[in-house]
Amino acid sequence: MPLTEDAYAAFEQEVRAFALANCPEDIRRVVRNSEKLTRDVWARWQRILSDHGWGAPNWPVSEGGTGWDARQRYIFDTTLAECECPPQYHHGLRHLGPVLIAYGTEEQKKRFLPGILSGDDWWCQGFSEPGSGSDLASLRTKAVLDGDAYVVNGQKIWTSHAQEADWMYTLVRTSNEGKKQAGITFVLIDIRSPGVTVKKIETIDGIHHVNEVFLDNVRVPVENRIGEEDKGWALAKYLLSHERLGGANTAPLFQMFQNLRDLVDRDTGGALRRSDARRRLVTAETRLRGLKEQGRIAVATVMQGGDLGIMPSALKIVSTEIAQELSELAMEIAARDHAGDLADPAAAHWSSTYYYNRSRTIVGGTNEVQRNLIAQAMFAGGVDAVHPPAFGGEINEAAQRIAAGTPDWAQVAEMGWPMTLVPEADGGVGATLSDLAAAIEGAGRGGLAMALPVHCGVTPVLLTAGQGARRDAALEGHLSGGAPVLSVLALSHRLEVSAEGGGVRLRGPVRGIAPLPGARELLVATEDRLVLVPLEGLTPVQGVGIDGRATVGFDLDLAVPPEAVLLSGDGARLARDRAQALGAMLTCVESIGLMASVLKHVLAYLGERRQFGQTLSEFQVLRHRAADMLIDLMNASALVVHAVQAQEQDDAGALRVAALAKIGVSRAARRSAEAAIQLHGGMGMTEELAVTPLNKRLIQAGFDFGDALHHEERLDMMNA
Repeated sequence: MPLTEDAYAAFEQEVRAFALANCPEDIRRVVRNSEKLTRDVWARWQRILSDHGWGAPNWPVSEGGTGWDARQRYIFDTTLAECECPPQYHHGLRHLGPVLIAYGTEEQKKRFLPGILSGDDWWCQGFSEPGSGSDLASLRTKAVLDGDAYVVNGQKIWTSHAQEADWMYTLVRTSNEGKKQAGITFVLIDIRSPGVTVKKIETIDGIHHVNEVFLDNVRVPVENRIGEEDKGWALAKYLLSHERLGGANTAPLFQMFQNLRDLVDRDTGGALRRSDARRRLVTAETRLRGLKEQGRIAVATVMQGGDLGIMPSALKIVSTEIAQELSELAMEIAARDHAGDLADPAAAHWSSTYYYNRSRTIVGGTNEVQRNLIAQAMFAGGVDAVHPPAFGGEINEAAQRIAAGTPDWAQVAEMGWPMTLVPEADGGVGATLSDLAAAIEGAGRGGLAMALPVHCGVTPVLLTAGQGARRDAALEGHLSGGAPVLSVLALSHRLEVSAEGGGVRLRGPVRGIAPLPGARELLVATEDRLVLVPLEGLTPVQGVGIDGRATVGFDLDLAVPPEAVLLSGDGARLARDRAQALGAMLTCVESIGLMASVLKHVLAYLGERRQFGQTLSEFQVLRHRAADMLIDLMNASALVVHAVQAQEQDDAGALRVAALAKIGVSRAARRSAEAAIQLHGGMGMTEELAVTPLNKRLIQAGFDFGDALHHEERLDMMNA
């Protein structure tokens, strides 16, 4: 049974206090500086944890473990990383240990588990073989039974840590009968056995990580076989399933990010170089924040007994690409003046790190293989099956149904969406931001490209902030749908506002306003006033947005009486800022809904359209492009969830998270639209497809309430 929230918080504090008090400074310095972790560092830290009873977070208590649930393990791993402690060495604890516990005999568990727990025995994995690549089942290392031992001959490759290991758990072929997954046996080999030769593989980062392991007539006692002969494939799959949440721990990436930020702050390069570095930092941070939330969602899924599905593949792709982006920027800065002579320690370190991180998209199943897995699941089950709505539930489902019928404003108002954030005392329902997000995301998933963030979020919030009888009547008319109110956040450099006769005079153009049929008034939010302007007598200026939808504008030059000024001063400024932030956030919510809808159109088109005698969905390059659309959607959705939760919890960093969300989602939405156009071929350039207005709306959404560069500038000011 899960712990209470208070208990999880107390557990995190306990782990943090222990880590800060007990992890030796020399070990923390190695982690802080991203240096190579050696057996000595790992083993010392493992002994400290083991002595405290925390040596095996993923083992049951009966086998010497902690018995923690998935969320506790996530908290433990993340908190240790935040405290600059090394991760626990995985081969024994997280790979072999669970296999021994599930499939080993009592004698095998007694023999091998204690050494893993204490850190005295060091293990490596012998799975990969020359020529096999990611096709693990094609292994050829042969084991022939000879009395009470197997005689093993073959070669393993890319065997990390073999140079400092005592033992290797490995797969060998004991039969060639049947499918290639059959006839595989799981055995444990003492590295010191006669016939075992470990040869270093020189890697481009200059550090000794991996090896070739040659097995020449190596005798392996039958008692070192785990499970049944020829049944090792099941054990291998079980082993790999225990590492599916590896990408959920983002703390090491955040440590690298902070190191890079410090490097950027110290950089003495030119203005263009510094500006480029700051922009790339922001881009990386947006994906990192989304990745962290993706990890939390994955942990919550495990806690609820759900199937992780493609989540681990998406986590792996995003985390490894971020690591490469960070190290690439770091090398560009550190090695700028030292590329021809790496005597400079920082240049040497970041150059080595850059080369090492190229391996991240290769090891653990290449990112291309991960994209294959994602595409396979997505084309087989559809978008909703592999990525449910971020704000799921009855509201979202109802919104999708309504959206499918292309409702007008009266029907939207009848659903009560404009009332969501309005307090009950003002005629609303006083619900949460998540409730409105569910409606707007659902409408987007249903393919509705209506300006819901403005009409259901911004306008009601601005009206609610106002005061007086004019405000009451306008709010009632908007919520009922009978007399909707238009709204605009006016730009100070275009609209002049001056006091006149107790009221104000508005002079200047306002443009790009989302129209509504039957609208009678325009709510203008200036820098320090909320002003309600009757539309009667005003001449509309027709416009068209980037998305092709009609907009309306007005050339204002009129005096407004005092009773039409609903709010002024600091209160009006606060209401305007809140509406701006809310509009940006709800536009992000709308975007993730539309991204899902666009992806559904793409899958349908690729599944129906045929070329060269096969459907387009069978071409790997197109499948990978669609997979990237889903990866973008998952990361953007997680970022939006984080931003909405931060807003609801009145988090101190809510404004920063909202800005990051707008930056990340705007760019992901545009990539999604561009990919959809490309994947539809020539038809993607026409107005004939149902997906076309959705694509154009996604591009438009990137500009609503400030484009990505606007929010990057805001972040730059926050950072300063």
